[in-house]
Amino acid sequence: MSRLPSNSWLDLLPKYSLLRNDDRKSRLRAAGREVFDFGIGDPQEETPAFIRKALADHIPAVSQYPLSQGSLDFRTACAKWCFNRLNVSIDPATQIISSNGSKEAIFHIPHVLLNSASARRLVLFPDPGFPVYRSSTLLSGGVPYQYTLKPERGYVFEPETIPLDLLPQIAAVWISYPHNPTGALLPRKDAERIYAWALENDVVLLSDECYVDMYFPGSEQPVSLLEVAAQNDYKNLMAFFSLSKRSGMTGYRSGFVAGDARLVGAFAKYRPNVGVGTPEFVQRAAIAAWNDDAHVHERNSIFARKRQIMDAFLLKNGFSVLPSTATFYVWIDAPHGYASGEEYCEALAQATGIVATPGDALGDSSKKCFRLALVPTAEKIEQCVALWQQAIDSSVLRKG
Repeated sequence: MSRLPSNSWLDLLPKYSLLRNDDRKSRLRAAGREVFDFGIGDPQEETPAFIRKALADHIPAVSQYPLSQGSLDFRTACAKWCFNRLNVSIDPATQIISSNGSKEAIFHIPHVLLNSASARRLVLFPDPGFPVYRSSTLLSGGVPYQYTLKPERGYVFEPETIPLDLLPQIAAVWISYPHNPTGALLPRKDAERIYAWALENDVVLLSDECYVDMYFPGSEQPVSLLEVAAQNDYKNLMAFFSLSKRSGMTGYRSGFVAGDARLVGAFAKYRPNVGVGTPEFVQRAAIAAWNDDAHVHERNSIFARKRQIMDAFLLKNGFSVLPSTATFYVWIDAPHGYASGEEYCEALAQATGIVATPGDALGDSSKKCFRLALVPTAEKIEQCVALWQQAIDSSVLRKG
């Protein structure tokens, strides 16, 4: 029997790790249990009404193909946000391109940067970190290289730890701050050091900044690599932005990539071949979102309140928690007596219906950790911590 052709690189991919919780949720629901989902980062707050209206008002009577790089109006709105929020000047014509959320661009960019005939096919990515950094590298014919972020160093990338003999092979390196899954922030001095290293070694720096606008009221604004690279006209830098979490638009799939005009131009040449242009009516909703900061501040206040509720419970019960004033993720060590974050997540789900993400779904070095995504409402989180406390007090679960 003949064998159907297939991409052998696909065989190297494990099951998408963030879908692991689907089995756990299915088992709970089959048993008639209520599920409290803290797994995938998909917040339950409503998308602001003015964004929904902007989309509805621009649904055309005649549907036509959108520009793959995004409309000039959209790119101009993104450039305006960059100036207002980051105090950097970006040319909307040459240094910005639309994306269908950041994940689509993250997946496709290695296809733009890597050449199977080149000796430079190594793509570095963080452990723990977003699983798509690895899968996109593999499926584009690149060679993934996982570097470990150390908790004692605040989960900050240390380029000097990369073996010197690998430098000639490195095409690109992924960083992500504010960091998913830990919520760690990148100090400006470290951002400058990382960018200087990328320039010195002629490496493309890929900065996933999906959460750069998600920080709590009164806290310091997270730094963007665009700020650091502006004086070099963003050479060797691509920064990835998204409205998914910032504006509650996960289902709209809208974001943009900004940076080095050469790299953006290469991406613009690639995208029409893939057919992933963002619909014009989604771009109109996105323009409304990028032009407004008030709803962002309101959402950030809500997430700060959620974090306050969860932190109070976790610290009361002795859990080791990484402090953070950004994102909506809580990074926690599994309590003593549990062999892994996976073991604790299973026990937690069975005792309470709360579904969390085991650390090893996000990196090989994080087996002892687990992540909560604060996606339920604040009221639902209060209900969840009451159930969790009851399970601890009754000794069904151990304390931290």
